[in-house]
Amino acid sequence: MKNLSNFKIIIKTREYLIQAIYQMLFSNDGIEKIITQFKNEHKNKKVDFKMFSTSLKSIEKNKKNIESIIKSLNISDSSIELIDKSILIFAINEMVYGSIDKPIIIDESIRLAKKFSSPDSYKFLNAALDKIVKKNI
Repeated sequence: MKNLSNFKIIIKTREYLIQAIYQMLFSNDGIEKIITQFKNEHKNKKVDFKMFSTSLKSIEKNKKNIESIIKSLNISDSSIELIDKSILIFAINEMVYGSIDKPIIIDESIRLAKKFSSPDSYKFLNAALDKIVKKNI
């Protein structure tokens, strides 16, 4: 695996972002409440809260399009774990509205799945994100 020590802040920020998306999906808390909560809970940690906030606001703003992309993959809500959907939402948002190269987003999504989800979830996410790339979304 690559040496990720040079990217500690961005890695930690993305991990918190996945947790925040999960919270948003699970509890239907508003974005501003989640941002405030994470800033308060993690204020002494090295996190890029500007990126964190910008990503969550982008997800909220583009939620309908992100959901339609997920539906276009023929993935039903009942067949996807909430943590996997959180990672998928993060990845789609970055692929469509972000500036990071798609292969990097896929690699990061796989890493996040291996950390937070079931042992085989990364395979599902890799296949779903590959479909998105092939559809040129």
